[in-house]
Formats: sequence, C-alpha cells, structure tokens
Amino acid sequence: MLVSVGPSGPCRGLNGFHDRQAKAQNLSIHRHKYGEHPLANPKTGSIRPASQAALIERGLRWCELFSTWPAHCLQRLIPAVRLRRYRRGAQVLGHDSARRELLVVVSGSLEVAAVNESGRRYVNSLLGPRHVVPLVRLLDDVPLSYGYDAHEDSVVLHIPADAVIEVLDADPGLWLEVARLALYRQRLSVGSLRAQMVGSIQRRLAATLLNMEMGYHLSGQPAREGLLQVSQADLAAMLGLSRQTINKELAHLRDLGLVDYGGGYKRLRIVDLPALQRLVET
Repeated sequence: MLVSVGPSGPCRGLNGFHDRQAKAQNLSIHRHKYGEHPLANPKTGSIRPASQAALIERGLRWCELFSTWPAHCLQRLIPAVRLRRYRRGAQVLGHDSARRELLVVVSGSLEVAAVNESGRRYVNSLLGPRHVVPLVRLLDDVPLSYGYDAHEDSVVLHIPADAVIEVLDADPGLWLEVARLALYRQRLSVGSLRAQMVGSIQRRLAATLLNMEMGYHLSGQPAREGLLQVSQADLAAMLGLSRQTINKELAHLRDLGLVDYGGGYKRLRIVDLPALQRLVET
C-alpha cells in the first residue's frame, strides 16, 4: 500500500520532508480549509473558472512533490502538462509501457488496482488530492504493476516523465526531494506489509484505516477530526475480504471505542487515533 503506517520511532529526515513542503508554499492544513485548493476561489471556496495554464500551475504548486520547486522550474514544466477530467470508474492510466508519465491528483481520488491471473481484482490504495504517482516512471523501462482508475469524479494532471527528468537534471538539487518522497513511501510500505502479513484481520483493518488517515495528513488535506471518506466495499476490496467480514470487524473496533461509522455512506470516523496506532503496533 502506498500510504501506510511505518515502524515506530523518530525519522527526522523523512518527517522533515513534509515540514519543508508546508513551509515552501505556506499550505498549512488550516489554511487549506479556507480555499487553498487549486480549483477554489480563495474568497468563497467555490470552484472557479480559470485558464488551463493557471489551473495547471496551481495544481503543481499544491502537489506534495512540486510544491517545493522554484517558480522558474515550474514554468519550464507547465507547457508539457495536460489537465484531464474523469468520471467515476474511468481509466486514468493503464499498463501501457509507452506512456511514461506522472499523475497528480488535483481533486477527487484515484483507485490503484491490479487484476491477477484468475481475474480477481486487488485494490492497493486510494489516492486523494496532492498525491503524485507513479514515481517509478522516473526510472527507465520500469513496467507498471498497477492500473489507475477514477474512484470518483476527478481532475488529474498528466506530466510526461521525460519533461520532469529534464527539469530535474537541469537543477540536480531537486532530485533530493524525489529521493525523500520515495524513501518515505518505502518506509510506510514496509510497515504496511508487515501488518498485512503477520497481523490478524482486526489488525490489518486497523492498519488500513491508520494508513488512510496518514495519507490525508501526507496529502495536506484539511483537518476533518478523523473522518475517512471510504465505504465498507472499498475496505473489502483493499483487504481482499468480504463486506460481511469488514462489517463485523468494524463493529469490534467501534465497541473498543476506536471508530464510529454512523454518519452516513463513506463517512467513517477514527475516534481514538493513538489507541488505533497502538493496536497496529502490538
């Protein structure tokens, strides 16, 4: 899973990565609540019309990777970027080896999934705004292991990998942020794999919920008091379990006072985040 809980303990270099991002563009979680979204009017918060280039620039400046780039580097990249709008369920990026490009989620969310030889579909993760994937496309001839579909109506930036590499090579210091982001994701993925391989169903579910909460924090989305926009069907697909099993395990977590899901469809709230993390790490 791309966004997941990692081993406990300090990791100054990686944690500082997100601090630098927030400072670079002053995109704090609280300011985001009042209209920092690249498609929103800063006065009203409503989606506003704008030129394609302006929307692309705001989307890049809001992205977890490109938010730290100097203005002149973004200006070099913008002409190569395409903005696309997708309806729920539409394919955004498949396994086409000829399309070496990065995706930046501006609004909505993407479902990262693969189908095995027997035809069973496995959902790896759900990616919200500010995420950029797949970083592996910055390497030569590395095939994609997953496809990317719109989990809901979404706006996505398509960026040719060669255009990104050209800017990175012209200013090699920018590669450091790519490395930091890649290492941070690797750390989280290792922790997630550990939880999924050796944990009980309850622990696996708890780890997935914690992963999503960390993902919202990573992507700079607004403070929502632990609210996750995910359905039981989504969780079942991500864990390879039935909806009945997910419902049963969520009920156990609710009885423990860790979560609550009485607020409507796709509205699951983490009530006690520290206790949920302790459950995952035990």
